Amino acid sequence: MRNFLHLLNSRLSKSILTLGIIFWNSYALAKDVGKGYFDDAPLSLSPELSKSPMYTLVGITDWGKEILHVYGITTIIALIVFLCVSIPILYVLFRFRATGEEQELPKQVKGNYILEIIWTVIPLILLSLIAVPTWQSIFRQDKAVKANLQDKNALRIEVVGYQWWWKFVYTDFGVITANELILPENTPVVFSITSADVIHSFYIPRFGGKLDAIPGKVNKLTYVTPALKSNSGPEGDYYMGQCMELCGLSHALMRFQAVIRSQEAFQDFIKSHNQPPVVTTASEKRGEEVFNLCIACHTIAGTPSANLPSEKIGPDLSNFGDRKTLAAVTRKNNMANLKAWLKNPLRFKPGSLMPDLQLTDQQIDDVSAYIQFSTAKNKD
Repeated sequence: MRNFLHLLNSRLSKSILTLGIIFWNSYALAKDVGKGYFDDAPLSLSPELSKSPMYTLVGITDWGKEILHVYGITTIIALIVFLCVSIPILYVLFRFRATGEEQELPKQVKGNYILEIIWTVIPLILLSLIAVPTWQSIFRQDKAVKANLQDKNALRIEVVGYQWWWKFVYTDFGVITANELILPENTPVVFSITSADVIHSFYIPRFGGKLDAIPGKVNKLTYVTPALKSNSGPEGDYYMGQCMELCGLSHALMRFQAVIRSQEAFQDFIKSHNQPPVVTTASEKRGEEVFNLCIACHTIAGTPSANLPSEKIGPDLSNFGDRKTLAAVTRKNNMANLKAWLKNPLRFKPGSLMPDLQLTDQQIDDVSAYIQFSTAKNKD
């Protein structure tokens, strides 16, 4: 019995137990996949997102290129230090390794003023080689930020972080959207970033420049948007963004997309966004009535929900039908996923504030049709 208890408390048994729990949870989640709760494949593997991974190895904005320049210098210096340390260590390990025939300890030495001065001066030189270009990049970027802030033609956007989604307010146009940040190419943009609840962090890795969203405080972030790629489609170029500050249970699911479009396509988006939804079927008409249960939290432009004075705690759905994703870029935007989300939001996003309204299957079908089809501004 004592041996059994000892085995139970051993590190090995705890590790096996932990792996067993992980395996069982993974198996349970895999079973849920087939029940219609989630897509059959993770969204991260979908073609539209795999074209724009979240890495910083290629800067595509002025700030991103500055950061990459400093990264490059730091990486080269770190590699040189690594080689200068590891090669002598490997040489000593093999050249002076014990043979088993030694009769006495090797000569013991300590203290060498020349070596101590050398390995103090060399790090100072290396740090200077990193510090100087870093300061230069900071000053250049600070100058660019001041120029963009004073540019009357700059696009100004308020960014508000919520648990766990993003709101974007185009202050000059009266347009509010969520989780898809539509931007015109080659345009200076000024972001005013804050939070409605806890601290978040706004970050588009390919653009560079990560900035905290803090409740009660507005931080400014600005850069010039990149040009469209030569092979861009009519919907523009998509770049993934992510909250980078641990902000609660579904922090990892707080994503968004930056979408670069031509100047003409951006103006079309602005002009069409606030147009009222177009209801064309009986199901959509019934869904319009069901949506009245949602207007305390959500808004669709051109409907009574837009006239309520209170601050909405849910995403604006005015152009939901045109978005590629739902639930903050965690699932593809299609009818199956939308119905599954409305049926049980916590299956998609643990801790979500969206309540289960106990809708019937018919009500879910109708309100899904209304949200999905009547808000699509580009139906062709």
